[in-house]
Amino acid sequence: MHPLLAHAQAEEAAFLETLGALVSRESPTRDKAAADTLAGYLEALLERDGWQVARDPRSEVGDHLIARWDAAGSERTLILAHYDTVWPLGTLGTMPFVRDGNRAYGPGACDMKAGIALSIHALRIVAAQGLTPRGPITLLITSDEEIGSPNSRELIESLAAAHDRVFVVEPSRDDGAIKIGRKGGGGFWLDFHGRGAHAGNNPADGASALRELAHFLFFVEGLGDDEAQTTVNLTVARGGSVSNVIAEEAHAQVDMRVLQLSEAERVEAAIRGYSPSDPRVSVDIRGGLNRPPLEPTDTNRTLFQEAQAKLADMGLALEGAIVGGGSDGNFTSAMGVPTLDGLGCSGEGPHARHEHIRIAETLERLALMVAMLTV
Repeated sequence: MHPLLAHAQAEEAAFLETLGALVSRESPTRDKAAADTLAGYLEALLERDGWQVARDPRSEVGDHLIARWDAAGSERTLILAHYDTVWPLGTLGTMPFVRDGNRAYGPGACDMKAGIALSIHALRIVAAQGLTPRGPITLLITSDEEIGSPNSRELIESLAAAHDRVFVVEPSRDDGAIKIGRKGGGGFWLDFHGRGAHAGNNPADGASALRELAHFLFFVEGLGDDEAQTTVNLTVARGGSVSNVIAEEAHAQVDMRVLQLSEAERVEAAIRGYSPSDPRVSVDIRGGLNRPPLEPTDTNRTLFQEAQAKLADMGLALEGAIVGGGSDGNFTSAMGVPTLDGLGCSGEGPHARHEHIRIAETLERLALMVAMLTV
């Protein structure tokens, strides 16, 4: 057996202990007190392992953690992780952390507390085995990824600019494939302003904001492109006040997903250029692209090929995939920093009640992380 794989397998019990400790400390994004409790636990854990940890305080969400591992090499690596989950406090009561054969279940176990545990144990192996890192390593653990990273994006991008490559320890695709591409995403909020009138006595005097919203629905969903894998969907709509009044106001939300930045630019230009079919109705438009796409660039593919080669040395194979959901790696890739995503656990069901990791495959990813970080 390859030595790194053997080292990773020997970490199984300790890895699961760490994962269980993280999962048992629930950390929903919107609960700052709970999030900060986990941040404090992680801060102490990382410092005991020899990381230099700085806490980045936040008022609206949990504090972010910036942990640094000094090394003499020249290749600087940023590992991106987040500790917030989509699960509300109390979920552990019906969805506890448990092991069942090769699987470990629990809220946030797959997305993505296993990725944090993997990063911690990768450096434990490096230290215990006397391996040589390729350069300084920064582990950034944020608290707001599940709501689009509004409080951490600037920090992510500033750190990425000072590093040569980025590893994102989000879970792999359900079948174990690493993520070499992700769709970018964004949203639009539209307010239609018409003119009210009595629906029975003088409906012609009204200008229906609701009718205009209906016209807009077909317009906006026509902006999707199956060949480019661009999806544009009007997902929320409401309007009107009472049944006998022509709707004076209507409101809509639009979800946009794209694989290429040029597609986001095309869709946004079309939406902002929308001209109401009834000139008496006006529309206010807000929003746009939130996460740029993580495109399979040449530098990203080079990182993926390196990962394939490392696993091949261990007698293992690795597939790559392009997926619909976004991550913080979208930001770093769009900056031109080589980024590889899905390096965390192998598992299934993120955001679902059957969320779990596959232990044996996740330990293989632990061995891969050690290989990617060392000479």
